[in-house]
Amino acid sequence: MLLAPFTLSAVSARRCGNDRAAAPRVPAWLLAWAVGGFLAILLFPDLRGGDMAGMSVPFWLLGAPLINLLWLARTHCRS
Repeated sequence: MLLAPFTLSAVSARRCGNDRAAAPRVPAWLLAWAVGGFLAILLFPDLRGGDMAGMSVPFWLLGAPLINLLWLARTHCRS
């Protein structure tokens, strides 16, 4: 049962500003995780996946931080 109406016009109007202060900040540790994972996969071929590990290690080294970066950098307002 839905108790509240789905009107987000006031919230959407505040978020749609084009100023740079409203842009989401990306945590430094997340960028370090993505760069470190990329370098680890680049320098150590055993981390690229194989019969035993599958693609789990490359996902956690590179895929997960990139998904997080994309989620944090998504646009709130689509024209």
